[in-house]
Amino acid sequence: MINKDRLLAITDGIVAIAATIMVLQLSIPDRAGLSEMTAQWPIMLAYIISFLQIFLAWHEHHDSIAPAEWINHRIFLINCVWLFFITLLPFVTGIVGKSPDHTPSMLLYIAVLLLVQLSITIESRAIQKLNGCAIVDAPVIRQIRIMSFVGYGAAAVCALIYPIASFAIILILTIAEIVVMCRYDSKVTARIQKMRAEQKDKKD
Repeated sequence: MINKDRLLAITDGIVAIAATIMVLQLSIPDRAGLSEMTAQWPIMLAYIISFLQIFLAWHEHHDSIAPAEWINHRIFLINCVWLFFITLLPFVTGIVGKSPDHTPSMLLYIAVLLLVQLSITIESRAIQKLNGCAIVDAPVIRQIRIMSFVGYGAAAVCALIYPIASFAIILILTIAEIVVMCRYDSKVTARIQKMRAEQKDKKD
């Protein structure tokens, strides 16, 4: 068996590094002008999307592994595959940012995002099978997974016709996933506050 704390330590470190080096895809303009900065909008948009997607993936990884007591070598290897695709994101972000109207570049970008989601889904199921536990925040994670697979599929189809429009689809998908998380948190917060109020009434 693999030590869970050590797995989380190396995972968090690699995810943090991948998110940090993503900014290196942005180049400093020769002059500090508005036109020079706005000319970088494709790479900036790709950077924002990839940055958010990395931490959405990290959130799902956290919810998947949090209730686990046991981590076997199969889960460890799947986690390594997931990290591999995470570390590819800065590379494909740079490619699609420089060629947003290039279909193969956009398809490669979408493929990596899809593989990040697919690998964490496989890892999550392996964790649940080994530990016999339910994923934390299962309803919202399930909804995000469905949205991701559908959204990336739509973006891939769009990339074959009009690649730049795929950016809009992935951006809308990313925002929608964040909204789903926040709405779920609001419901959980309201439930907790209700429970606290009921417990206080019983004590009084």
